[in-house]
Amino acid sequence: MNVVIHLVHEVRAFRLSEEQLAALRARYPALSFVACVSEDEFLRVLPTAHGALVWRFDAAWYERAPLLRLVATPAAGRERVKPDPSGRVRQVHGAFHGQIMAETLVGMVSYWARRFDLAEAQQRERRWERDTFSSTLRLAEQSALVVGYGSLGRRCAASLKALGMHVAGVKRNAAVEPAPADIVYPASELLTVLGTADHVVATLPGDTGADHLFDDRAFAALKPGAYFYSLGRGNVVDEPALVRALEQNRLGGAFLDVFEHEPLPADSPLWSAPRLRLLPHASAIGRHYLDLWFAELAPELSRLTAGHPGTPRVTSAH
Repeated sequence: MNVVIHLVHEVRAFRLSEEQLAALRARYPALSFVACVSEDEFLRVLPTAHGALVWRFDAAWYERAPLLRLVATPAAGRERVKPDPSGRVRQVHGAFHGQIMAETLVGMVSYWARRFDLAEAQQRERRWERDTFSSTLRLAEQSALVVGYGSLGRRCAASLKALGMHVAGVKRNAAVEPAPADIVYPASELLTVLGTADHVVATLPGDTGADHLFDDRAFAALKPGAYFYSLGRGNVVDEPALVRALEQNRLGGAFLDVFEHEPLPADSPLWSAPRLRLLPHASAIGRHYLDLWFAELAPELSRLTAGHPGTPRVTSAH
């Protein structure tokens, strides 16, 4: 069984290393792994492949691959790996990102809750004012609302609960087991419950039709001084509305990892908005990124090894 790999990316953690390739070959000796450094090379090898590990796969490529059974991508989103028009080949998307992103969220929440922003300002100005931190609250005294209570949202909720926070979720279908959150609200109650939390976390995927869900009305509904975080997809935030909320001191601060347009344009007002911290779509990046994916992918690769074609399906992190 041949598995062709094309995992070329500008982010080093997203590229296949020689050590990772060697580990795959050692773990699955019945599979022949071919790592390609260019798309042309990938397409030349594809007709002999039973599996493909990729960042991108065009719909037209399935016709080139009569033996293909599996297309797997680390990406959670479905934008770049197109489904097989014939339904013959199964597509599997990464669902492991929540492990890393929840750790990033804990750092973001701790940054504001423990007022590291004040520490940064004091260091820049060479000031020593310990009394500034007398009003700092414990995370266990604060609450969070996770908007988008899918697999990523539940992972984030579990991490916040472990810190002692009261955590609520918002989901289109609220008739679900709330754990690890304390309670789950239907999306129809979003504007009502936004004002109940100290920290509001958006973990919505980009295909929910939730464009600009967080607009002027939503930010006005937040508790005065609350903190806002976006880690799902950038289309859910009306960015000018967020800037207005920060400039008018309605929010204590915000952390964005995703944006409506990426890379973020140099002239975006987000760069200089007060009490706003930015990550370059990096909340899931880490040197063990592909290792986590390969561990998750083990059942699929074992199925190829056993020669089982399986039933075509699509899985996603959200």
